[in-house]
Amino acid sequence: MPGYYKVELEALAQLITQLGETANDMSSAMKQLKDIGPKGAGCDELEQACDDFQGKWGYGIGLIADATGGITEGLSETRKIYETLEDQITKSFQASGKADGK
Repeated sequence: MPGYYKVELEALAQLITQLGETANDMSSAMKQLKDIGPKGAGCDELEQACDDFQGKWGYGIGLIADATGGITEGLSETRKIYETLEDQITKSFQASGKADGK
């Protein structure tokens, strides 16, 4: 059938979970790097590397984490809509079967 597609609700739920975890992990990693600060790692080279990375990538990774959070929210709403629609269709078929005396 042309244009046919199927939404895998469980796969969508897994994607939502994974994206949410990814956004949290990115935010957590950047916070940990920031918390190390200029004197938290005990090794000058590591402290400098953390500080350099935070300075160069912190803003961008923050934007990615925020965008990922937004995508996760949108997918969650989409999943709810598909679940509701699927429930309504199921109930409609069940009701029509009862109306036919089946």
